[in-house]
Amino acid sequence: MYNFLLDPLPDEFEGYLIRTDYRIGIQISQILGDPECDEVERLVLASQLLFGAGVPDYETAIRGLQWFVAGGEEDKPTEEEEGENINYFSFDADAGRIYSGFRRAYGIDIDRERMHWFRFLRLFGDLGECAYTQVIDFRTADLSKMDKDTRAAYMKMRRKFALPQPKDPDEEKFMAALNGGDGNGE
Repeated sequence: MYNFLLDPLPDEFEGYLIRTDYRIGIQISQILGDPECDEVERLVLASQLLFGAGVPDYETAIRGLQWFVAGGEEDKPTEEEEGENINYFSFDADAGRIYSGFRRAYGIDIDRERMHWFRFLRLFGDLGECAYTQVIDFRTADLSKMDKDTRAAYMKMRRKFALPQPKDPDEEKFMAALNGGDGNGE
């Protein structure tokens, strides 16, 4: 397990050098979620982005991708999370809100910074109140616990900020497997 407070930020995985800039992490996330590419194509492209010229064997590459995308975390998703393949955010659709969130919360011009993906993820996960987190709240709020007027307002905002969702069962299996499950709920 990687300890962010004690361990230096990694620049390799199991002896293979990795590209660590947050932009690489975003590109890998985008490739892995691209429904226009097949599973093999996504894994090859993501591995090439992460490892550069020294791509390891298939199993090591998959483990490395899972580890990197998760920011060094080894936590497996719970059964409840495993079944969820709902997109709540998008690095493309939410780019401006993410940028302004970093600017507001940390005073960082993210487009001018070189930042390790693991550091980016920690900061990204703690943006606090900003336009990005407000949109996520609209997308994820439990509408069943709201009064009629509030629910109507949230539904309007959900439609405004809606993201495309995976529909293909093979796509859902692939994403579940990549997130640590086997795609069969096991």
